Amino acid sequence: MTATKTLQAIHSVDVLAFLSIVQWNTRRRIRVLASVVSSSADGWPYLLVPVVIALVSPELGWAVFITLLVGFAIERPTYYLLKNSFKRNRPPMIIPGFQSVITASDEFSFPSGHTSGAFVLATTLVLLMPLGAFGFYLYGWAITVALSRIVLGVHFPLDTVAGALLGSSIAWVAVQLVSFI
Repeated sequence: MTATKTLQAIHSVDVLAFLSIVQWNTRRRIRVLASVVSSSADGWPYLLVPVVIALVSPELGWAVFITLLVGFAIERPTYYLLKNSFKRNRPPMIIPGFQSVITASDEFSFPSGHTSGAFVLATTLVLLMPLGAFGFYLYGWAITVALSRIVLGVHFPLDTVAGALLGSSIAWVAVQLVSFI
């Protein structure tokens, strides 16, 4: 099988998975919940996390702040470069007659920036803090963010998988870089 045929096959499976998941948005409660979860990863709430942690432990709050700053300083340009290099159209541009629940903030879908950001935050906190079982909830939130982006019709499943891998990897790198300082 040629590379082009392999990519076409992957794309076809991705579209089928998308169509299966996006059916969930026919219920109003699911659409509202997906919108709320998606909004929780809009970026600005991330500023609150180190502040809340600093109320309990100023030193840890500062470490989280610096690590997130480094992480997002790497993640945002990388995400932007990838998105504008791959130029994968969003579902409404690819699937005839499909309309997303929300209007995406940019033109392209790969990788998912909301998912990437959510995984930067979750992975950074899991690596820096003794969270125990709470880390499970952080990753649950990040996975739910990814799922919400599919349900809202602005990303294909592989967009969110790529976002999760990107965000987790960059968070790991940021923690390593900051630990050397």
